[in-house]
Amino acid sequence: MWLKSATVAVFVVVASVSGALQGKPVKADGLYRATIMRTAYGAPHITAADYGSLGFGSGYAAAQDNFCDFADRMLTVTAQRARFLGLGEKNANLVSDLYHQRLIQTGRLELLLNADPKSLDRPSANARALYRGYVAGVNRYVRDTGIGNLPSACKGAAWVRPYTEIDMWRITLAGQTPVQLAGVAAATPPGGAEPIRAGAFDAPTNIPQGQGSNAYALGREVTKTGHGVLLANPHYPWDGLNRFTRLHLIIPGKLNIVGAGLENSPLVAIGHNQWIAWTHTVSTARRFGMFELTLDPKDPTAYLYEGKSVPMSRVSVTVQVKTDKGLTPITRTYYTTSYGPMVETPQLPWTRERAYALRTAPVNLRAVDQYLAMWQTHDIHELAAALSRYQGTSFNTTAVDAGGEAFYGDMGSLPYVTDAKAKACATSPTAQAAWDRERMLILDGSKAACDWDSDPKAATSGIFPASALPQIYRDDFTENSNDSYWLSNPNQPLTGYGRIFGDERTARSLRTRLGLAMIADRVAGVDGLGAPKFDLATVEGVLFNDRNLGAEMTRDDLLGLCRREAAGSHPELARACMSLAGWDLHVNLDSRGAQVFRLFVEKGGLKFKVAFDPKDPVNTPNTLDTANPVVLKALIDAVAELDRLHTSADAPLGQVQSEPRNAEAIPIHGGPASEGIFNVITPAPPIDGGWRKIDAGSSWIMAVEFTDHGPVSQGVLSYSQSTNPASPHFGDQTKLYSQKGWDDLRFTPEAVKASAVSTLTLTEKITKP
Repeated sequence: MWLKSATVAVFVVVASVSGALQGKPVKADGLYRATIMRTAYGAPHITAADYGSLGFGSGYAAAQDNFCDFADRMLTVTAQRARFLGLGEKNANLVSDLYHQRLIQTGRLELLLNADPKSLDRPSANARALYRGYVAGVNRYVRDTGIGNLPSACKGAAWVRPYTEIDMWRITLAGQTPVQLAGVAAATPPGGAEPIRAGAFDAPTNIPQGQGSNAYALGREVTKTGHGVLLANPHYPWDGLNRFTRLHLIIPGKLNIVGAGLENSPLVAIGHNQWIAWTHTVSTARRFGMFELTLDPKDPTAYLYEGKSVPMSRVSVTVQVKTDKGLTPITRTYYTTSYGPMVETPQLPWTRERAYALRTAPVNLRAVDQYLAMWQTHDIHELAAALSRYQGTSFNTTAVDAGGEAFYGDMGSLPYVTDAKAKACATSPTAQAAWDRERMLILDGSKAACDWDSDPKAATSGIFPASALPQIYRDDFTENSNDSYWLSNPNQPLTGYGRIFGDERTARSLRTRLGLAMIADRVAGVDGLGAPKFDLATVEGVLFNDRNLGAEMTRDDLLGLCRREAAGSHPELARACMSLAGWDLHVNLDSRGAQVFRLFVEKGGLKFKVAFDPKDPVNTPNTLDTANPVVLKALIDAVAELDRLHTSADAPLGQVQSEPRNAEAIPIHGGPASEGIFNVITPAPPIDGGWRKIDAGSSWIMAVEFTDHGPVSQGVLSYSQSTNPASPHFGDQTKLYSQKGWDDLRFTPEAVKASAVSTLTLTEKITKP
C-alpha cells in the first residue's frame, strides 16, 4: 500500500507541474553573450542570460578541452568516417557509415524536430536554443583557433568543418551500441551479397565491460545533519565517446546546475542544484527486443503476419570510402520490417525459414528536455515527475533532496512486455532459451498479439508507463551498484515486477554487498571514520577506503590452502603465501599483495561453499570452497602469471597499476568489481610489469551534502578534463585522483568568481537557422 500511495503522489505532482517542467522559453536579444570562468583543474563555469548563450559558452569551453573528440564524433554520426579515414580496422568505419547513413535517409530526425508541438518527442524552444548555441560555440572556437592550430589529433584535418544544429541532434539520436551496429550490418538474406561484417555480434545481455556505477542517496535518518547526502560514482570508459566532462551552468536568478555530462553535449547529466542531487547507474532492464519472423517459403525477404505474406522494405545505402585510388562508392541493401531493422548473429542466423528483426524502446530526443526539467526541480517528487513525464533515460536514477528524502527509480523506456506475454510468445526453442536464461525477448513476429503493448500514459507507444516502473522513496537511503532494483534498500525489497526489469531474490554482486555493508557500518560508526552517520567527509572516505570484500571473506582460508600446498607439492606458492599474509585487504597504492588476489579471481578461483540465501542477501554466498580443485588451480595459475609478467607478488599496487599521461605513469588505486571492490578500476590486460593502462572504472566522482546554508559539493574527474596532451588539464585530475583528493565544485557564483583562474567573455550575433 505504501508503494502504491507513493506512485499516486508522483502522478499528482506530474499533473500539477507538467507545465512548469516544460519551461518557458528564455529569449535572447539577437546576440550570444556568455562568460566562461575556469577554476582549478580547468573546471568551466558558464554564465549567460538565456539558453542559447548558455549553449554558446558551454560549446566553446567544450571545444577548448576536447574539440578533436567532437570532430571525430561528427564524422561518425554524419556517416563520413570511411570517406576520410578509410575502411577502418575490421571494416569498422564502413559499417558505421552504412548504419548512420541509413539512419539519415530515414528522415527520422527531421520528423522528430518537426513533430506536433504537443508531442514530448519534439524538443522545446529552450532545448533547440541550447543545442543551436552549443554548436555555434564550437564553430567560434575553430574560427578563433584556426584549423592549422588545433590539437594534434585533428590539426589541419580535412574533415574539420563548420557544424550545424542538425549535426548536434544527430549525436543525440544516434546513440546505438556497436553490437547493434554490427548486427544490422551483418543481416543478409540467404543467397544475397556477402555481408559486411565488423567482428562478432552477440546480443547484449549484460552490462558492458567496464560500464557500471555506484550510487548512494542518503536520507535524513542516516545523515549527521538531517539533510540529504549523495555519492555519484559512475564507472565508464576512460577513453572514447563515453567520457565525462565537468560543467557548471548558470542563468542568474533562473538556473544553477553543476556536475558533469558526457562529452559532445551541453547537458549536466549527473549533478545538483540548490535543492536536489542525482546520479545514474547502468540498469539491468532490457531496453530492446527481437521478433522471430517466419519467412514466406517463396521469398526469404518476406515474412508471415497473421497468415499473410508481408514484404520487407529495402533501403539502398551508398557511402564513399577512401582508397589508394581515391573515393570508391560502396552500396549496401538494408532490410527492415514493421518492427525494425533486420539483424543477424551467429546464434540468430537469417535462413530460408526464419530471421530476426530488432526493436528498441525509443528515447528519441526526449532526454534533453528531461534534463532541462530535472535542473529546475525542488525536491524528490518533482524530480520523479520529470522522469515520469519524459521517460528519457536508459539508466537508474538515484537522488536525494535537501530535506533528506531519498529516491531510486528505473524510470526510462523499456518494452511493455509482461512475463505472461514473453512466455506465450517465445514459441521456438531459441526464443525460450533466450528468455529463460538471459531475460532476452525474442517474440513470435507472425502474431499481432505478440507485439509490445502500449499505454496512453506512457511517454511513447510500446513502453511501460512510469507508474509500472520500479521506484522507491526512503528517509534512510537508497543504493544501486548495477544489480536490479530488488535490493535498493534491504529494509524494503522491491518485488513483483516482470523479469524484463531485472531479477529478484537472486545473489547480488560483491560490489552491491559491499556498498550496502559500508552504509550499515557507517550508520553504526564502526568503520573507523568517526561518529555514526554520514556527512560530506565520511561519504568521501567510504568510497576511497578501497576495501576488497572478496578478500575480506576469503583471504584467511586461501592463505591456509596456500601454506599447505607450499609445504607440500607446490613450493612455488611460498612467495604468494607471504604476500597474502601481509596484505592489508585493500587496493590502496601502498597495498602489497593485491595483485596475487586479482589474478586468483581472474583465473576463476572465487568459489563459495555456502550458497546464496534470499533471507540473508547481503552476507551470502560466502566461505571459500577450498575443497574445490578449481580454487587451487586458480592460485597456481595466478602465481605463474605473475612470473610471466615479471611482476613481484609483494610490490605495492601503485607500482604495478598506473595510467600514462605523456611521459608519466600515474599510480592508480582501486580494482576490478569482480573482486568485490566498490571503487572500481578496470585496467587493460597486463603487460610486462603489471597493469599500465586503465580502460574504465571510476570516472566522474561527486559527493554532495545539503546544509542549512545550501549545498556543499566536491568532485574529481579521474581521467582529467582534456584529451589534448598539450593541455595543462590532460592529467592534473588524474594525479588528484591518485592522491585521493577532491576539488570543490564551487556552486555559488561568488565562490566561482573568488576562485577563477581565467575569465573569457564572448559575444556573437545569432545567425538564424
